[in-house]
Amino acid sequence: MKLLQLCAVTVIALSQIACQSTSKVTTTSLKNQSGSISFHDAQQRTSRVTELNYNIHINLSQQYNFSGIADIRFSLDNNNAPITLDLNQARIVEFKVNGSRLYPNYDGQSLNIPQSLLNSGSNQVQISYSKQYSEGDEGIIKYQDPIDGQVYLYSHFLPASAQMMMPLFDQPDLKAVFNLSVDAPQNWTVISAGSLANQGEGETNATTHWEFAPTDKLSPHTFSLYAGPFHQWQSANNAIPIRLFARQSVAPIIDGDAWLAATASSMNALTRELGVNYPFKQYDQILVPSLSKPVMANSAVASIQESAYLATQTDNANQQLITQALAYQWLSNLVTLRWWNDLWLSESLAQFVTQKALRDDSSKPAWYQDKYYAYQQDNRFNSGAIEQPMTHSNQIQHGLSDETIQKGVALLTQLNFLLGEKAFNQGISHYLEQYRFNNADLNDFMASLAFSAKRPLNEWTQNWFYRGGVNRIEADYRCVNNRITQFTIYQSASDQHPTLREQKVKLGLFTKGRGALHRNLAIAVTYKGEYTEIKRLQGVRCPDLVYLNYQDWGYVNVKLDTRSQDTALLHLNKVGDPQLRAMLWLSLWDSVLRGELPLNRFMGSVFINLPTEQDSNTLGRVLSKLSQVKAYLEQMSPNHQHYSQRVLKALEQMSLRLAMANQSDQTLLNLWFDTYIQFARSLPAQRHLTALLNGSEHLTGLTLTQAQRWAMVIQLSRYDYIKAPQLLLAEKKRDTSDICQSQALAAEVIRPRANQKRQWFQRVQTHHADADALMLNKLSNVMRHLYPSEQKALSSATAEQRLAELVALDTQNSSDFMAVYTQALLPMSCSYSGVSRLTRVLDEAVHLSDVSKRGLEQAISFEQQCLTIQENMLRK
Repeated sequence: MKLLQLCAVTVIALSQIACQSTSKVTTTSLKNQSGSISFHDAQQRTSRVTELNYNIHINLSQQYNFSGIADIRFSLDNNNAPITLDLNQARIVEFKVNGSRLYPNYDGQSLNIPQSLLNSGSNQVQISYSKQYSEGDEGIIKYQDPIDGQVYLYSHFLPASAQMMMPLFDQPDLKAVFNLSVDAPQNWTVISAGSLANQGEGETNATTHWEFAPTDKLSPHTFSLYAGPFHQWQSANNAIPIRLFARQSVAPIIDGDAWLAATASSMNALTRELGVNYPFKQYDQILVPSLSKPVMANSAVASIQESAYLATQTDNANQQLITQALAYQWLSNLVTLRWWNDLWLSESLAQFVTQKALRDDSSKPAWYQDKYYAYQQDNRFNSGAIEQPMTHSNQIQHGLSDETIQKGVALLTQLNFLLGEKAFNQGISHYLEQYRFNNADLNDFMASLAFSAKRPLNEWTQNWFYRGGVNRIEADYRCVNNRITQFTIYQSASDQHPTLREQKVKLGLFTKGRGALHRNLAIAVTYKGEYTEIKRLQGVRCPDLVYLNYQDWGYVNVKLDTRSQDTALLHLNKVGDPQLRAMLWLSLWDSVLRGELPLNRFMGSVFINLPTEQDSNTLGRVLSKLSQVKAYLEQMSPNHQHYSQRVLKALEQMSLRLAMANQSDQTLLNLWFDTYIQFARSLPAQRHLTALLNGSEHLTGLTLTQAQRWAMVIQLSRYDYIKAPQLLLAEKKRDTSDICQSQALAAEVIRPRANQKRQWFQRVQTHHADADALMLNKLSNVMRHLYPSEQKALSSATAEQRLAELVALDTQNSSDFMAVYTQALLPMSCSYSGVSRLTRVLDEAVHLSDVSKRGLEQAISFEQQCLTIQENMLRK
C-alpha cells in the first residue's frame, strides 16, 4: 500500500511540475521584468562605492506582497555627483538619506539619491518598501503546491534581478556583507546565505523571527532567500553542516540520506580536485518546482530543479546535479566575475570541473562532448568570439546558449591538456586563493594558469577566447612499402575567421583486422600554424584510418583523409571505442554539410554500421543527425523525391526492426522506437501506431510512456492519418493533465488543414509582450508545430507575410517569443531564392533585436546547408 502511495505521489508531483506549475511559475512576457544595468553606469558606481553593507528585514506574513526595510551603509570617495540604487517595481513607504527624509525620485527601476544629501565618506540610506511576489522566473517566486495547498517562496536572481527583492547596487563587482532578518509564518523554515544566528517570536503571534549571521562579501545575484513548510534532512557526520529541503508533498519519494551522502562525497572529491576547502560555513540544497536551468548555485545554498531529480532518480544523474551545484560554490561564488561578459567562464569552468571530479580515468578528457552544435555555431560566417563585450546586463538576461557553454568546456579541456593536469589544477587553486571572496575576470584566471604553468598564455588567450571561428585539421601522409614516409597536419581557417591556433591533440592510427579496427598507435602532438610535420611517425605502419582528435582533446573540426573516410564509411561498426565511433560519425556528417561527402554515401554507411550500435550515447547522437536528414529531405521536395522516399521508408523499417531486436535493452529499445515514431509515414506504419495506441498490438519489451503515446498521436496528425482526430479525442479523455492539453494542442495545430493554420497564424502575428504570460507558452507550442518541414505548400501561403511583419513583431514582443518565432516560423525552402529573401531581411532590418538577428542567421545557414546537400546528393 505504501509503495502504491509513493508511486501515486511521484506521478502527481511530476505532472504538476510539468503541467500545473506553468500556471504558478511562468516566464513573464514583459521585455524588462527585472532591472537592467549598463556597464558604463556599473563602472561609475564601482569607482566611487566601497565598504558596502546591507541590513535587510523582510516580512513574509502577507498573502500577496512582502514588505522590507533596508538599511544600506557605504562609503563614497566623493560626493560630486548623485548616485542610484536599483529597486524593481516596488511601493516606497519611506526614504531617508543620511537621516533626511525625502520624497523618492523613483521610476520603477532605480532610486536617485541627490548629491546634496551624500557625504564624501560614510553614508546611510534607509528604505521601507513593499513588493508583489514574482509571477515570472526571477525575483522572489511564490509557489502554491497544487497537491496540498502549501505555499513556498524561493529566490531566483538572474543578472540584475536581486533588486526584485531589495534595494541595492545590483552589479557583481560591488560585493557586500548581507545582514538578513525575516518574519515568516510559524510553521515555516527560512534559509539564506548566512547561518542562522537567532530565532524567536515574530512581530505577531502568527510569525517567527529569523535572524541570520553576517555573510562573507557576496555579489548581489549570489544572495538568496527561501521560506516555506519544507521537509528537512540534515547530515550530522560532516565537518560542514549539510541540509536538504523539499516540499512536503514530494518528500516521501526522496531518499534524503542518500542525497546527503552523495553531497559529502562530492564535496570531498571537489576539495581534492581544486585544492581549496569548501568556502562557506554551511551548505543547503533546496529542491524547487521550477528554474530556468537544472541547478542554480547561490552562496552556501543551491536550488535544484525538482523535475531534474524526479524525472530520473538515477545515482549518476543525481551525483551530476549535486557535484555541479558544489562546483559553482567554489568557482562562481568564492570568486565572482567582475561583469557579465565572463559568465561563460563561470558556467563552463563549473561544468568542466564537475566532470573532472566524477571521471574514473584521469588519462581521458573529462567526458566526450557532442560538440556538433558548438561547431555549427562557430562555422557560421558571422560567429563571434566566446569572450564578448557586454554593454548592458540585459544582454545576458536569459542566460547563455548551450553551444556557448559547450565551447567553453571544450576550450578548458584543451587548455588542461596543453598545460598538463598538474599545472592546470594548481592554476585554479592559485586563482581561488588569490581572489577569495573577491572579483576576477578572464585575464585574472589566465594569469593564474600562466603562473602555475610557467609559460606565457597571452597569445593563446587572444586566439582562442577573443577571436571567433573554429579551425579544421586534416592528415596529409604518404606511405611506401606499407610504412609512413611523411606525415603532416594541415590546419585551415575560414576567410571570415582566419586565425590559425596552437592546440594539443592526441593522434590515433588504426588498421583493419579480422572483425575489428585495431589501434596501432596513439600519441600526443601539438600543432601550430598551417603545416605541422610529425616526424615521429616516419617508419610507422601505414594506417587504414587516421583520427587527429582521438579521445576528443581538441576543439576542432576533423576532416578525414580519403583513405580514412572510406574505411569509416564501410567499417565504422568495427571500431571498438564508442567515443571514437561517435566522433567519426560527427566528422562524416560535417563532410556532408560541407558538400564533400554525398548524402547517399553517408546514408549507406548508416544502414551498414548503425544496426549493430550498442552504445546508447553514440546511437542517440547519430539518430539526432537522422532527424536533420529527414528535415533536409522534406525541405528539398520535390527534388530527389524518389531517393528521399526510399531513404525515409528504409529508416522507418529499420527503426522498427531494431526496436524489436533490442527488446532486452530498454534504453536501446526506446531510442529505436522513438525514431520509428518519427519516421512512421507510410500507411502500414500509421496503422501499426494506431494498433499500439489502442492496445490491439504490442511490442515485446515496450511499455508505452505517456510521452510516447502523445508523440504517436502528433505524428499521425502530422501526416493526416484518417483516424487521427478520433485517436486525439481518445487520448484527451485518457489523460487530462495540463501538459497533455499542450500535447493535444500540438496535435491539432500540426494537422495539414489550411483554415485552422490560418487562424492560429493570426493569433501568433497579433501577440505582444504585454499579453498574458500563459498565452506565450501556448503560442510557443503553436509556433513549433504550425509548419513542419513537409508542409511546404501551407507554409508558403504565409511566408511573405511572416517576413514582412518580422520587424513589427520584434518590436512588440519579448526575446522569448522571438527566439521561438525565428527558430520555427522563418520560411525555409532549400532554394537560392530562399537564401536571398532571408538575407535581404537581415540586411535591411537594421533595428532587429540580437535574438531575431541570430535566428535569421541560423535560418540562412540552414538554407545554405540544405542547398549544398541537395547539389551533392547523389554524387559518386
